[in-house]
Amino acid sequence: MAKTIPASGAGAVRIILKNKQDFHFDLRSKEQEGNRMSYIFDVFYENVSGTLNMAVEEGVVKIAALNLGLGKVITLSNDDNLRKLANYVLGQLG
Repeated sequence: MAKTIPASGAGAVRIILKNKQDFHFDLRSKEQEGNRMSYIFDVFYENVSGTLNMAVEEGVVKIAALNLGLGKVITLSNDDNLRKLANYVLGQLG
């Protein structure tokens, strides 16, 4: 059984990365504007669900935001592990 994410959201991305088999996502939308590809995913992990939004330019995640409805939105500026999670999700797309 995977570790549950605390209600505060502390360490959420790190917990998900350690338990990737319990992390599920569905692509809701994908749009291209110039050389930027934007994605929105519905995400699910154990006791939480939410969205992962990201913008990718030339294969590099430039913007990412994970909202699990836990009071704060996790972004690249407040959690370095989010880039690893975003790259994992992109890698699973194909």
